[in-house]
Amino acid sequence: MLDGLDEEECLEEGGQATEKKMRLSMHQVKALEKNFDVGNKLEPERKVKLAEELGLQPRQVAIWFQNRRVRWKTKVLEKDYAMLKANREKEPPRNCSDCLNSPSDNRQLSGDDCPSVVFN
Repeated sequence: MLDGLDEEECLEEGGQATEKKMRLSMHQVKALEKNFDVGNKLEPERKVKLAEELGLQPRQVAIWFQNRRVRWKTKVLEKDYAMLKANREKEPPRNCSDCLNSPSDNRQLSGDDCPSVVFN
C-alpha cells in the first residue's frame, strides 16, 4: 500500500504487467464523496488542500471529481427520463389526426412531427 492507495496490476492481452493502477482507500473515497456533496466543482485552493489532506496528487482529486460529476449527471438523467416516461404513460393516447390538422399554428404536421409518436 502506498500513501493510502491500493496497487492493482493492469494486464495486457498477453498477460504482462504494464503499469500499476492505484485504488483509493475507503477513507479517501468517503472524504471525496463528502466534499462532492458540499460542491461538485473544485476551486484550485480546495483541490490542493484536499489532495494534501488525503495524500493524493491534485490531479488525482481533479480527475476523481470529474468522473464523479459524470456519474452524478448520468443518475440525474436516468431519474428525469424515468419520471418523463412515467408521466407519458399516464397520459391518454392522442389521436394522430389531431396532430395532422393542428389549428393552433395553422400548419400541416407530418407524422414525424407528431408528439404522440414514441421512439424507443
